[in-house]
Amino acid sequence: MDLTLKEHLRRLEDRLEILNRQIMENRSLDERNRLEAEIRAANLAIAHYKAALELERSLHTSIG
Repeated sequence: MDLTLKEHLRRLEDRLEILNRQIMENRSLDERNRLEAEIRAANLAIAHYKAALELERSLHTSIG
């Protein structure tokens, strides 16, 4: 996939919103555990992409 960081971030945030809605529904324990693990992974990835965007911005600021 040739996506920008912002596109990855937007897709992850969209996925996180869907997961948060799904976990509120009646689910089995196994399903809730799976959703919670995916939510944790999405949150970590979002933090990673936000840090990368911030680094990119700071590099552009220091160059320009």
